[in-house]
Amino acid sequence: MRLLLINPNTSVHITERLAASARQALVPGDTLTAVTAADGPRVVRSAPDLQVAEASAAALAAAHAADHDAIVLAISLDGAAPRLRALHPHLAVVGMTEAALMTACLRADRVGLLTLGAALLPLYRQRVDDIGLASRLAGFEAPEAPLAFEPGPDAVSPALLDTLGGAVDRLRQAGAQAVVLAGAVLCGYARALQAGHGLPMFDGVACAVHQARLQQALRE
Repeated sequence: MRLLLINPNTSVHITERLAASARQALVPGDTLTAVTAADGPRVVRSAPDLQVAEASAAALAAAHAADHDAIVLAISLDGAAPRLRALHPHLAVVGMTEAALMTACLRADRVGLLTLGAALLPLYRQRVDDIGLASRLAGFEAPEAPLAFEPGPDAVSPALLDTLGGAVDRLRQAGAQAVVLAGAVLCGYARALQAGHGLPMFDGVACAVHQARLQQALRE
């Protein structure tokens, strides 16, 4: 499978984190191309940012989709996923949070969604509604952790892991039997959180790669 991973933000260090999660889900023979927007928000923190990122995603797909089998839209609000599916009907187009939610719902009846920053919660709630999975959500958690969006030397930050762990415990108390990690900067945290808290954790990019492979197989 020839996979195109699109980060429609301008943070190259976040693209590298996304690509690292994607590579762990590849199988022999797969290839990965990861691209980053040249203009626009460094990270999406508002509805206007999301609109700009959606336009960047469409432009990146137009420039790079040739000779690929699938697109992973590596933005946790899945902005532009319907648009890209309409523009590239011959490709599998998978949004990372949509993929993680659908995969988690195959594992658990009640799912929690964990992201960073309460300002984006209304957009996440709308995204879950649009996907049609609102009834399966046990709760949302969005702790504030602005340093998580900055470049850092550690694949897993101990301080952020502690913050996320508290959020996971609250989701468990709300009835979550599995947790979706909705955020590009949360890629790479699933294994440590699952080991520490015992709930299944779903990394959006890894889930998207697996679902892209399934879609490709169904198209053949």
